[in-house]
Amino acid sequence: MTNTGFTQASQIRALLLDPSPICGPREPRSPLTLQQRQFGGEDLMWDARSDQHARLDPLVRREDLPRECRLAIQAALTKPTAATALRAERALLVACEKKGAPEHLATPLYDAAQIMPYYAAAFGSAEAAARISARSLDVAWLHLRGNDLGRGWLALRAALLWASDAQEDLRDVEYTPRPLFDRLTAFDLQALSFARAFAVIAKAERMIADEDAILRGGAGAQGGATPEVDDLPGLEEMPSLGEYLAAASEPAPQAPPPTRPALSRVVITYVDHLPKPSKYAVERGDSPRALAEPFAGKALPLAPPPNPAAFAARLNAEFPWAQEVNELYANALVGATFAALPPRILVGGAGGGKTSWARAAFEAAGLTSTLYSGAGVADGGTFSGTSRQWSTWRLGVSLQALLRAQAASVGIIVDEVEKGTHDRRHGRLDETLLAFLERSSTARRIFDPALECEVDLSGVSYILTANDLAGLSRPLLDRAPPIRWPMPRAEDLPIVAGRILADLRRERGLAEAWLPDLDGQELDLLSDRWKGGSLRPLRRLVEAVISGREAFARSMPN
Repeated sequence: MTNTGFTQASQIRALLLDPSPICGPREPRSPLTLQQRQFGGEDLMWDARSDQHARLDPLVRREDLPRECRLAIQAALTKPTAATALRAERALLVACEKKGAPEHLATPLYDAAQIMPYYAAAFGSAEAAARISARSLDVAWLHLRGNDLGRGWLALRAALLWASDAQEDLRDVEYTPRPLFDRLTAFDLQALSFARAFAVIAKAERMIADEDAILRGGAGAQGGATPEVDDLPGLEEMPSLGEYLAAASEPAPQAPPPTRPALSRVVITYVDHLPKPSKYAVERGDSPRALAEPFAGKALPLAPPPNPAAFAARLNAEFPWAQEVNELYANALVGATFAALPPRILVGGAGGGKTSWARAAFEAAGLTSTLYSGAGVADGGTFSGTSRQWSTWRLGVSLQALLRAQAASVGIIVDEVEKGTHDRRHGRLDETLLAFLERSSTARRIFDPALECEVDLSGVSYILTANDLAGLSRPLLDRAPPIRWPMPRAEDLPIVAGRILADLRRERGLAEAWLPDLDGQELDLLSDRWKGGSLRPLRRLVEAVISGREAFARSMPN
């Protein structure tokens, strides 16, 4: 077995024996997260009614809950059925999407709405079972394409389980609580059958490709009759599931890491049409040609695509309240030829961590990032550059970022894009961005006014942030679809406080030994005063805790 095979077998063996790191405990003591449910996580006490009550009861007690939403939740708690669960889901979504809904209320309502289909499916709704099956299938596809076979299989078997439930509507049948793990384990026993079936399909696909190559005059298969499926070599050599898992305990042979060809792209084709700069202009960088000539006609490297599963795992660890956003961007990386994130607008309350997330996302994708603030920009057209006919000429923001990185792919964060000018006399920022966001078409041939030629900016990725969508042009919303950004929750305090402390270390140039992590008492103190929401008040609280440490240290005798 190859080195990769040993690694994959080890992953699957570990997760089959104990899937709790991904799915949550077999007997949960509190409701699980949406991510755990997508991998086949259990209900509280193996009873959807108990899980639903534990999740919705704190919400229905909130004084700021809209009346219609409160009534729908009370109905679901009083009479737990598929119909009341789906009605509560719709009411929760309406309440959290209502204009003017505060973030501290919208986030828990939205999270609860995402779980309601699991209760409806447990109570017999075939439609709800099909929906959650599709969710798990998307997650499975993400991890399998990222070669994370362990998580991919857990999500796939959950999708298969709910797909089987979706074949028949059982809302008229009395609900009986039961665990999921025994039904999920049954699919583990069929893994070898699936593998053999997929092997046959893969060989058939290769046969079709060979036949097509022959018809087109290509190399194709050489001679002989088309083999029968039963005669295909290799199937009889496939190990049993037990042999495959047992092999994981054997020492894995060391193999050299695979190499992949370097990816590159020419950004600036030529600059010979521009006046040749003087020696002093070259030294000072005082002309467009002086800046661009070192890169003209040269292929600049594209960042290789990251592993989508590793990308999602890293962001989920740093931003657990934004797991759906993390998974959405990770899905976009499946099958990518180079590191590129789709243009989207992160829309959410102030201080929710949107800009920090964008920086972290580009870093996880292996891209350097540039932050461009849209707030107060009165001349939005300057994003694309300034003409060479003016003494204040300037290359476009995206092109400058590529030349600084000496690469063909970078990330641009357009922060607070909705706060730029809406006056067209000098160019609106939201309209200037349109051509840059079309990676497959216009971004390949962007005219730079300083260089007076076309440049290829298709390797640049853009993430936009906004507090709301008021005033943004409809074409921008079409090219960069908005994504709702959730606010941090109270349970995320240890993670976000740790990130803030790490930022303070970098800003002050201190090692961890001089600015250690927050201890339990300090976290308890912070939790009394921060209940989720904007991170800015939390940063001030962390700074106050650090100041208290320093004041206490100064008061101690030498």
